[in-house]
Amino acid sequence: MKHSPFVTGDGQLVEASVIHFNQELAAPQLFGVMRFTHVSDALRGLVRDIAGRARDESRPLENYLDISGRSGHSRIGIDIHLGEGDPVVSDSQKFIELPVVVTALNKHLAESLSDLQLLTQRSPVDIGRLFVPMGQPLSRDEVVSALEREELLLPETHTISPEGVVEIPLENVRYILSQRLISIPNNFAEMIVRGKHGLSTFQQPAPSGLPREIAPKEFMVSAVRISIGPYTAFISRQLSHSGVFHLASRLLDGVRTTGIATLRQAEIYNQGEDPAKCRDLRVRIRLYPADERVAAISQRVLKPGKAITILARGVDFAEITDIFNPSACNALFDEISQAPGRGGLYGRIMMPGRIVNIPWEQEDGRWIPEFQWGLLYECARGNVAEAILAEEEIPKRFRTFLHDLKYVGGEQSLSKVFVADALPPVDALRVLKRSGVGVVVIRSINMRGAGNGEKPEYYLDQSSYEEIARLWREGMRFYMIFGPEDGGHIREFYSGFWVTAEGKEGITRLHTTVAFFGSAVDETKAILLAQLEDFFAALAGDERLGKGLAVAHGSGPGVMKAVDDAAARHGIYRIGVGIDGERIGQETNFSPEAVVQFVNIALNTRQDILDRRSLFKVFNLGGYGTCYEINMALTFMKIGHCLPAPYVFVDPVGMGGDGGHLWRKAIEQFQEISVPHEVNGVHIPALGPMWVVNCCHLVSSYPEALAVIKAFLDDPAAYWRKAGIELSRVISARDNLARAGVVIPPYIERALQMALAQEMEEDMK
Repeated sequence: MKHSPFVTGDGQLVEASVIHFNQELAAPQLFGVMRFTHVSDALRGLVRDIAGRARDESRPLENYLDISGRSGHSRIGIDIHLGEGDPVVSDSQKFIELPVVVTALNKHLAESLSDLQLLTQRSPVDIGRLFVPMGQPLSRDEVVSALEREELLLPETHTISPEGVVEIPLENVRYILSQRLISIPNNFAEMIVRGKHGLSTFQQPAPSGLPREIAPKEFMVSAVRISIGPYTAFISRQLSHSGVFHLASRLLDGVRTTGIATLRQAEIYNQGEDPAKCRDLRVRIRLYPADERVAAISQRVLKPGKAITILARGVDFAEITDIFNPSACNALFDEISQAPGRGGLYGRIMMPGRIVNIPWEQEDGRWIPEFQWGLLYECARGNVAEAILAEEEIPKRFRTFLHDLKYVGGEQSLSKVFVADALPPVDALRVLKRSGVGVVVIRSINMRGAGNGEKPEYYLDQSSYEEIARLWREGMRFYMIFGPEDGGHIREFYSGFWVTAEGKEGITRLHTTVAFFGSAVDETKAILLAQLEDFFAALAGDERLGKGLAVAHGSGPGVMKAVDDAAARHGIYRIGVGIDGERIGQETNFSPEAVVQFVNIALNTRQDILDRRSLFKVFNLGGYGTCYEINMALTFMKIGHCLPAPYVFVDPVGMGGDGGHLWRKAIEQFQEISVPHEVNGVHIPALGPMWVVNCCHLVSSYPEALAVIKAFLDDPAAYWRKAGIELSRVISARDNLARAGVVIPPYIERALQMALAQEMEEDMK
């Protein structure tokens, strides 16, 4: 049985000598001491035995253990490796000290060692980890078997040597630094202290991609792709080219290094005398078995049937932390209060090995928001020392959660978590993101106990919604507890909605949404319910829709609740997009798998979501709100932000004059708009296209509504031709929606392809 390697936490650079110049590398160096504190008896004994073995066998210490530097340091050209001399192991003070050599290989950061030296004089700087192999790496057969079991993903172009060494080519990527930004005072120091999270502001991919070659004595940051699942991996220092080596950041953690789509930065230096062709360079990687803790996490997360998907996208925060469990989520709010006058904390930032407690900021007995956001900013940057809890100071109830955070995969940007009762302002969210916070967990949108009542509020205004959606697209995660404070359920903000755990999985399959509009009056529910049952049964059974079908509504009572109840009984995905109905005496329905609620003034934002996301619109018995929704929906279709498709108007009771259709006069009004007029000898052209009206269908029952929708599904192109819609308008609407992130139904794409092919044939004739 092969054993997993021994990997430590970060050691610190505690001493740094005067700077020297290495002629062979053509780079400055300093000699220093790397210290590991609070070291276990096992590791102290292991390092002492290894040092003795190296002396007895007259072999370098690097043959038995190695150093992996911090990722952010290697990305700017700071390399670290073991120096000459034996380790110092203290049993009484429980530390290990190792001699190290630190080299600055990026010629554009000429003063980097001086700055590092100065930082070390002020306070020890985290510099890297110790890697001790406890047995042989995986063989070729074992690596191949891991690939076959879907425990490992490698890029299409790779090789595996007979010894099991995996060779991966560089991607067509080169990262560059902003010399001006990095030279601003304190920026370099912040980057050194915070590692890769501090570097993200200053380093970006170069538009030109990977250069043809790397010149002698040149440093470059490129990237590779790999997803190692449960294994631990160590990058060999030497690349495939004899003169090129990889800098110190060479350790790839199991589980954490998941996500083949994620670029793993490779920091390389050409110490030779000749250029090396970049396209020929290969990074060499050895795989080792995972330790028991990582293996257990991997078994829990990389489940059969889902493993390959997770290896492709990376292990998500929710998969590692069980955040959707109400008891686990509520535990994060221990000591966090709703308002400044109640004591407790405003919030906390949680990360691997550390908690930052953020107090309420009050002056003269009053809470001052501006001071609170300033304190939040300073705490996020780590500038409030008394707020930081580390090691034994961390309450035991949080230690497992913090430990698991370091195994978040993908871009590894979700390992810092902000927890507070309410959502901070959008500016504060931006500050948190710049400080490396990737996850926000809240119980309410707005603060409570400060004039807003005691109940949680789930209603967003337009600017908050747009900023959360933008931050989500940039990789942040938001979670909120819905329901009573002693339990409830947790939702994640995903693709524009607050979704349940089950809803998050289901929303990715959706491609056809039917939006329902109608009155909130409860008496309308009984009128529609019987017909809705058969309507939804038929849609749910249609193979063209299947699990891709969803219904959307306004989250209120009446027609909306009737639709929601019937759809739920037939297993159809439900989306609720509402406004603050409680202010007008309407209870909000939070049962759909996906919901998002707005303050009343954000009515247009709500309507925009309902219209863009839905293909079919069904207008039921309704009042003033439904009239507004009709006008908005038709306008969206007319300007090309909705696909041309049936808009069905259902009146099963004949509420119009003389028992006619409720919406007959509304449609007649649109018809008047869509034809030219002669007024007092003046010709006024049509004020709107008639094809929009042609998509409006007055029906007296849901069986008739179903027939209209089914006919469209049978042949969308025939429907467009009959309605007088030019194919170019459909294509334009399709493209607009695709750019907005709306999924286009597969039968729409097929219909467009066939219609375009038919047009080409006709043109050729």
